[in-house]
Amino acid sequence: MPDVAPLTPRHADRLITALRHGLRLDTAVADLGLDLPAVWASARTDTRLTIALAGRDPDGAEEQSRTARADFLRLLALGVAPGRAELILGVPSTSGWRSDPAFARACDAVTSAAAPYGHPRQVRLDPKRVAAFLEALSTPGTTVLAAAAAVGVTPNAIYQRRKRDGQFAKAMDAARLAAREASTGQ
Repeated sequence: MPDVAPLTPRHADRLITALRHGLRLDTAVADLGLDLPAVWASARTDTRLTIALAGRDPDGAEEQSRTARADFLRLLALGVAPGRAELILGVPSTSGWRSDPAFARACDAVTSAAAPYGHPRQVRLDPKRVAAFLEALSTPGTTVLAAAAAVGVTPNAIYQRRKRDGQFAKAMDAARLAAREASTGQ
């Protein structure tokens, strides 16, 4: 199949509006002068359009939650660790989602299917990662979240280590101080 250019964002928005107003897809596409293969090409990457094509309102709160869960599962399928997926999506924790038994089973199934290609089960905060984390943290403007992600661990792992290891806590404080001094030019 030849490559088809996807719709422009403006055309996608107009199509979504037409579908929300009850027009059938073929009628909306014809009325807007669009090409159906372009609609399919756009639906590959435009979640709002895909939801509208499924006959639902893409801007409803329930769809935003469903989309976030689908994105989480997609990242798991790509072999991304759950903690890293949370960082990528910008969600504080997906642990509440796992209270839904169906979603928990879906996460387990997707993780199992991705296992041959996925992340190692446990990433340790070994001396090499600690050094890289502290170096990243000493860079002005770098947060704990960003420095942790840079070395492949969760912020939770960092704060747990800080709590139990006084030397690590002092090193973190020194790295933060170095970042502040570098940003102020002292």
